[in-house]
Amino acid sequence: MYENIRYILIADGGSTKVEWLLVDMEGNTKASFTTEGFNVARISKQDAVTYFSAVKQKLEASIRINEIHYYGSGAATTEICSTMEEAIREVWDPDVAEVQSDMLAACRVLDGIPGIVCILGTGSNSAFFDGKEIIRNIPPLGFILGDEGGGTALGKRLLGDVFKEIAPKTVCDAFFEETGLSKGDVIRNVYRSPNPNIFLASFVPFIKSHVSDSYINSMVKQEFRRFIARNVARYKDSHSYPVSYIGSVAYHFRDILTEVTESEGFKIGLIEQHPMTGLKIYHTDYNVI
Repeated sequence: MYENIRYILIADGGSTKVEWLLVDMEGNTKASFTTEGFNVARISKQDAVTYFSAVKQKLEASIRINEIHYYGSGAATTEICSTMEEAIREVWDPDVAEVQSDMLAACRVLDGIPGIVCILGTGSNSAFFDGKEIIRNIPPLGFILGDEGGGTALGKRLLGDVFKEIAPKTVCDAFFEETGLSKGDVIRNVYRSPNPNIFLASFVPFIKSHVSDSYINSMVKQEFRRFIARNVARYKDSHSYPVSYIGSVAYHFRDILTEVTESEGFKIGLIEQHPMTGLKIYHTDYNVI
């Protein structure tokens, strides 16, 4: 039934979740769903095979997938990407298996427009995109050394200020009432759990719901300014190009992000929550890797 139709499976893989989209070459959607996220730099090939096998079970068995394009957080080296491509081929055996960084996914959303492209989600990242390829990438360095402005940085700042009683009492009281967490709970989740970055980023909804509070509002602005100063401003002629943002943090705090970006003298480009719509257009209109 489907032998004359070519299908493309696209994945937007974050640490928190992975968005999957199955389309044909004309851009018609066959399936879309979400699975648990992971960092491709922190998973073995065998675990990736197990993960992708479970994903395969969610798709119609009679459909042969011709191309798979996986964009993932942690896909920072050729070796990492090659390992994931091997896992994909072992499960699906497609004609094309491409694993690229979530940063390239964000850039491809721009549809060939040069500029500075940023990711603000669980973590953060940035790159200068010339319209075809990434020319320079300021290393994000992860949530311990970098990831300024992302969910982990915001959560880390909030927790530190709450437990050191730097945050106003009203914020501290709201935090304990709404989360029910003790200092011991936080220490255990940050220092003994396998995914402390996800735990830290889990406080973004609390921050969002209290963003009208002057302390919270100021905290978010400070984190965005740190991101811009330590990342966006590091690119040559950075003020000459639009700055676009992709990611849940960017989208949900877009008004503050726009205000801060413009106050630092930069031009705002796109602010999108997900890159999937742009990736669908890219892979069906251009069909290139």
